[in-house]
Amino acid sequence: MPRLQLSDRDWRRIVALPSVRKRLRLVADQIAARTRANLNAAESEATVTVEEGVRPKGRAYARVVHNDPYGEYGTENVPRHRALGRAAGSK
Repeated sequence: MPRLQLSDRDWRRIVALPSVRKRLRLVADQIAARTRANLNAAESEATVTVEEGVRPKGRAYARVVHNDPYGEYGTENVPRHRALGRAAGSK
């Protein structure tokens, strides 16, 4: 089966399409919802947000972030909960 070859210009146009950005946002919203549930189970007061945009070379992104600086990996005094890591790894 022959492989499809895209030019750099065509690739940049495809990854910036509104339908691609919409799908990225949908997946990020699903991960954010699972992250919120994980944080609630860990009794964390952290907030979860979705950031989206376009990188300088034209590729769209949607990123899930939360403001719990230590809970994701834990410290001596804060137990590790991996709320975002577990949410991103599950489906």
